[in-house]
Amino acid sequence: MVQVVENLTRLSGHLVAREAHPHRPGWDVVVVRIDDAGPVADKADLLSRYKGGDLSVAFRSELLVGASPGARLTFRARLTSNGVLAEPHPGDGDLLINPHP
Repeated sequence: MVQVVENLTRLSGHLVAREAHPHRPGWDVVVVRIDDAGPVADKADLLSRYKGGDLSVAFRSELLVGASPGARLTFRARLTSNGVLAEPHPGDGDLLINPHP
């Protein structure tokens, strides 16, 4: 089993595609075109390298109700041994959705 360092990165970008996660009921796989990324205090930043590209991120489905392609997302996520995972229970201001680009 691969051990991943404790990490968290703040990401922003536009939702490109969204579908049900094939292995996690209640979760979606979202492709986000990352246009901004930065570290979170006291956490390793393992995702800023995706700035300028597309990144597949697992989100709890209920967090993205009404979000469709073109929506702007700002969120925090971590790299896990199973891929990139958005915070399942974000704090106030840690998940922002602008449905209109």
